[in-house]
Amino acid sequence: MNKIFTAIEMEFKSLRIFWLQLFIVVFVLPFSYAFIVLVSGNLQVSSLNYLLSGYIVSTLISTFINMLGLRITNIRQQEALELYSTYAIPFPSIIISVCLSYFLITLPIILIVLGYVVATAQSVNWFFLICGMLLTIVFLLLISVYLGLAMKNLFIANGLFQIITWALILLAPIYYSLEPLNPIFRGILLINPVSHLLNLLRTPLGFESSVNLVYSYSSYIVLLSILAFGYVSKRINSTHILEKIF
Repeated sequence: MNKIFTAIEMEFKSLRIFWLQLFIVVFVLPFSYAFIVLVSGNLQVSSLNYLLSGYIVSTLISTFINMLGLRITNIRQQEALELYSTYAIPFPSIIISVCLSYFLITLPIILIVLGYVVATAQSVNWFFLICGMLLTIVFLLLISVYLGLAMKNLFIANGLFQIITWALILLAPIYYSLEPLNPIFRGILLINPVSHLLNLLRTPLGFESSVNLVYSYSSYIVLLSILAFGYVSKRINSTHILEKIF
């Protein structure tokens, strides 16, 4: 546990160098999408809550994939592994500490925005809301680590992760509703796992479910999480800080 805390401290110290990039990715980019919708017209409280619930997911996607995923790819570079070898920190502990660091970065935004949404919502199913929020965070963490471990070239990863972030945000009903869309296009958007994450968060807040909630839980998000966890575990266990001598 001490090694994980040490690695978290190292991560926060290194993030001071990238504070401007972190501010843009965590706050500016997600808020820019929401701002366009906000200034487009008057919103009811329910519409604002719909928008803010999407803002939470958008912030997590932007932070985890754009920053965390790229950080994981960076850690697997030989120079970074040599640096961590001087601290005698196992690679699994490094990955856990980096994930915790970026989660802590997003936590204040999640608590503030979700607190407002819950306070102004007409009804809240606390059990499903907590389950949906936890599953959303775990799923996006797993996907980000998955992408970070799958990429070897840091420069290609930088461009690719930005494209993936853009696609996941725009091709999901984060800032718009599925209802008025063409059934074919709506079906395409439901392939995006983010659409189901939004369903897990919005349904407990009283919004109409875009797809069966059981399907979003058991048949899609949980299944993808298990597959991602299997790949992540295999890649983490096969990565060594120092090459074996024998």
